[in-house]
Amino acid sequence: MKFLLRGLLSMVLFCNINAYATVKTDSISKYFKLLPTPQKIELTPGQGIFYYDLQAIHLQGTANRPVLYEPLKWLPLTDKIGKGVVTLKLSNDKNLPNSPEGYVMEIKDDQVIISAMAQVGLFYGCQTLLQLIEDARDQHIKIPSCRITDYPDIAYRAVHVDLKHHLDAGYYYYDMIDRLARIKINAIIIEFEDKLRYRKAADIGASDAISVEEFAEISRYAQERNIEISPLVQGLGHASYILKHEQYKNLREDAASDWAFSPLDSGTFALQFSLYEDAIAATPNGKYLHVGGDEVGRLGMSPLSKQSGMKPFELQMSWLNKVCEFAHQHNRIPIFWDDMVFNLAGLYHTTYDSNMKEEEVNKIWKSNVHKLDENIHLFPKNCIYMRWNYNAPEIPGDIKAIDWYKSHNLIAMAATAATTSWAMLPRDHSNFQPIKDFCKITGNKKLNGILCTVWDDCSPHYETVWRGLYHFALFSWNCDDVQQEEAETMFRHRFYGPALSDTSFEFQNLLEQALAFWETALINKGNREQVPSNINLIELPDSRRNGVWSEKYKGKIIGAKEAIEQYKVISNRIKKAISIANRNEYSLSLMNQINELQIYPANLLLLLKDYDQASFANKKEKMKQILEYVNNFKNLRKNYEEIFSKTRILSKPDDYLIDSNYHHHLANATINSDWMYLYELAMNNKIAQWVSAR
Repeated sequence: MKFLLRGLLSMVLFCNINAYATVKTDSISKYFKLLPTPQKIELTPGQGIFYYDLQAIHLQGTANRPVLYEPLKWLPLTDKIGKGVVTLKLSNDKNLPNSPEGYVMEIKDDQVIISAMAQVGLFYGCQTLLQLIEDARDQHIKIPSCRITDYPDIAYRAVHVDLKHHLDAGYYYYDMIDRLARIKINAIIIEFEDKLRYRKAADIGASDAISVEEFAEISRYAQERNIEISPLVQGLGHASYILKHEQYKNLREDAASDWAFSPLDSGTFALQFSLYEDAIAATPNGKYLHVGGDEVGRLGMSPLSKQSGMKPFELQMSWLNKVCEFAHQHNRIPIFWDDMVFNLAGLYHTTYDSNMKEEEVNKIWKSNVHKLDENIHLFPKNCIYMRWNYNAPEIPGDIKAIDWYKSHNLIAMAATAATTSWAMLPRDHSNFQPIKDFCKITGNKKLNGILCTVWDDCSPHYETVWRGLYHFALFSWNCDDVQQEEAETMFRHRFYGPALSDTSFEFQNLLEQALAFWETALINKGNREQVPSNINLIELPDSRRNGVWSEKYKGKIIGAKEAIEQYKVISNRIKKAISIANRNEYSLSLMNQINELQIYPANLLLLLKDYDQASFANKKEKMKQILEYVNNFKNLRKNYEEIFSKTRILSKPDDYLIDSNYHHHLANATINSDWMYLYELAMNNKIAQWVSAR
């Protein structure tokens, strides 16, 4: 009976596939949403293949079996070609894409042939085939007869993993690598700070840090999946994780600040080079060494700098030349965040201020570019200058900076962001437009690659940034003009399953909007993106002045009511999505708990409003409701952290030394997880005191 049903189903599906396989190529996108999008898809005559008819893999020429994911993972090798066989073929055919990562896939008459010039091309061809299989299986349809020609527009496509304020469960790094490989990301820049157990300066690594040997294994795992991991070890600035320690205070440029190293102290380089050596050992297959060097500030403060008579620009570049020399001696290409170059030349604000008019930008460059030109001899030629812009990469000042590098034969790379300093969840449609724009600029300007940063300032869970990373994978492989709504549809389809493609399942944008109210609902001034010097909480109602509080906070009450309605929509969409998703249900569960947490201030505001407007006789009951709600926050927190901590280590070790937090990073506010609820905890404490006083 099972085989009879399968046969009948096959007949039905065959009819279905024929219904759309003969129309325009664009119709494939209705059923198969490949991400990143291949450069060219052509429907061809003949029969396609049912995913369950794939029976074996044939290696042709000198091809090796690449790392494969299910269901290809379980297919045995065969020495025959024909029906049910996936042939992986290395070839020098001149008709193949002129890229080691390129491939041609032909699906016809119940077989698949993937041809490429290099092993990595076969690997990426298999990722596309896996997506076709996934969509065919999820929708019970046949893969049509087609020819796919594919290659990347940008050769180096890296994702940033920032560990400065947290660690994840060990298995999650492997899972992350698998996910990135399947969307054709080929590099990771890992920012260790104190989360690597340095062997030569053991006191810098946190007591729960990852060992060099353990991360070397992670790096090798990534290499097998065509992802190259290179380290980022911060200095000259961003050195608080080092200079906070008593034994290294003598290396500070400013004795009162743990932010920056002295650029002329020999001890600076002895220490930094020892960290570099361990970071290189932890990433044995890496090509680069990212040395940081950004946002230094206050150069020229130390006695050595003052005695030298060197200007800040000279101090910055003196340090850069020394670390670049070290990198090359250790067979690594140095990468340098480039903001200080333009900052010290009086040009930096033109590279990020999107409100600046082009004529003003031109005037500033005309007046100041000579400061760069006159110091061109200080720029190491053996360095990659990473031009970062996370919000508006297309503005004139940013383009001028890129063009200046090219005109002086300096190597530039771009850096965009899937998240910057947003609390809990990325915003602006997962930073869609800047990612798209900078990928296009990178391709057009032929830069040496692009990095998508994922900053840990507010330490969002990595599950919240996957949409931005999928956008990055989409545009860094194929810089086609895909619009936002379609890109988001592609993400839901690919990440959760085809059933979630419809826009009625779009919840992440709504959640982004909801968080805008959550961020400031309980405060008069401030935001959630940085630790405030003092928390400016809203007032609580005065029982002797009925209605006064409600009038004062009328706008917040209206916002709370709107937030609750939005919460209901989001909750319904996520719960429905969980019931029908094919994969990544954990991500949906996390999003659901974010929604449960963000609505807390809105509900609390309405309870306070009810108390404020209640008659004197009813105020005691209303206060009781407020107290019950506040006391239940511990359960809300517990539920959130149970989900959050499935992959994320929430607390730092008891012996962890917090630095001066120069940038007021939210995630560096406390050793435990209190930083995630600073305003809620402060308000709950204020309410407890308010209740006890009555």
